Amino acid sequence: MSTDPAENNPPQEKSFELDLSSLGFGPSWVSGPAEKVSSGNGGPRRDGDRPRFRDGPGGERRGPPRDGQSRGPSRDGPGGPRRDDRRSDPRGDSRGPRQWQDDAPQFRPVVASAFFPDDAKFEILGGAMKKSKMTYELFEVARLILDKEDRLSIVIRHLDADVRPDALLAVSLPDGHPFLTEAEAVSHVMSRHLDKFFDVVEVEVEAPKGSFLMVAKCRETGKLLGAPTHHSYQRNLREHHARHCPNVPFDRFKGGLEMIREQESIDAWLKSMSTRSEYAPKDRKEGEPERLESIDAARGFLLAFRKDQVVKLHPWIRFAGRLLEELNPGPLRDSVRFALENQRVFPLETANGIRGRLRKEGFHLYKKGSKGITYACSVRRRCRDPKATFSDSMAKIFDALDRKPAQHAKDIVLSIAGEQAEDAAKTAVLADLSFLIGEGYIANLPDGRLFAQPILSSQAQAKEEAANDDATEESK
Repeated sequence: MSTDPAENNPPQEKSFELDLSSLGFGPSWVSGPAEKVSSGNGGPRRDGDRPRFRDGPGGERRGPPRDGQSRGPSRDGPGGPRRDDRRSDPRGDSRGPRQWQDDAPQFRPVVASAFFPDDAKFEILGGAMKKSKMTYELFEVARLILDKEDRLSIVIRHLDADVRPDALLAVSLPDGHPFLTEAEAVSHVMSRHLDKFFDVVEVEVEAPKGSFLMVAKCRETGKLLGAPTHHSYQRNLREHHARHCPNVPFDRFKGGLEMIREQESIDAWLKSMSTRSEYAPKDRKEGEPERLESIDAARGFLLAFRKDQVVKLHPWIRFAGRLLEELNPGPLRDSVRFALENQRVFPLETANGIRGRLRKEGFHLYKKGSKGITYACSVRRRCRDPKATFSDSMAKIFDALDRKPAQHAKDIVLSIAGEQAEDAAKTAVLADLSFLIGEGYIANLPDGRLFAQPILSSQAQAKEEAANDDATEESK
């Protein structure tokens, strides 16, 4: 089920910048230099990333010199050693100084999150992978998808949904935003999509009479909300909070108001009170009220007559990854981001989740060895039969890669045709190489390295390699 309108009809984007060169990760079962690959936020630590707990402003902490020599003059003054010197703890505690990070509370997510590729973006990604006929590591394909939030379709559910059938999540139907409670979703609709359900009508009314000493002012919007002694004060606060500050707790919003005593501001409020906003329901049906005099009345109307257009409750919610940045700050968004960062580091669940999608798109998955890394390619790999015969040029290509794996195409061409050979001879070798890649005999990695598939020297080895094709479990 998809509750995001845009999810059901994903927008057609004209361009999708996809750098497949970032998938330069060679198989672990071949010799040759290994390359470090960084994809998105799941790569190695960069400048500006949050330091590890034990990293101080000057870099990583280091222990005392192993040779026992001092690193420099002591900072102890003439009065003796420093008072905070813990080397002689009077308590006799030999555990050493406490680490501040040990007391840091561990983050506990409130929802479980799963990440899948967005249909439109995955179609573009799959097309580029097919066109290249290259072999990609499954984990790196997953990291490429996880790298950009707009490439994702996110599914969330309560952590205790299995034991609590009543643990439901809410979704705002006008825009697909997920929420932990129905009340949060309704407040979101009231603040963002009120115009979809009501026409706001300004009605002239009699201005308040009496003497007022002060008026409240919202620090966020600068709007005057009224005198605390006026009978409409609490209603004005709730209407303004619902429309402009729904993400802030009401008590904190109320405590942050500024009280102004200047007569000019009081007169400005009195003038503004000569009109009142009323809400006329759109698509009004017989028996429904014509006007609603307050925001609370409008909220009650939506829940009574338009709830099926406002909010929906479900054990799990699917929403577009592009909405993650727009979610209100709080436990739900933090939980999804927490899971996303973990997957960017080690995308096991995401990689397993895209297996079926890759096969559906015509890709073939295989491992090298029972516990090897999984690879994906649009061309099914073909191991060599020792009885099979190839042309002299192809045999030389296999021989070159068997002797020295991880060579590039230009190296293969020069070693077989020779540096002084004519272009026609080099082109012929390159054509044979392209044929072998297209037939699955040679794996072409995104960084340009080439690897020949193994020779099946025995029937047992053939069965083992066949079992590793289209593997269903990810090992790393």
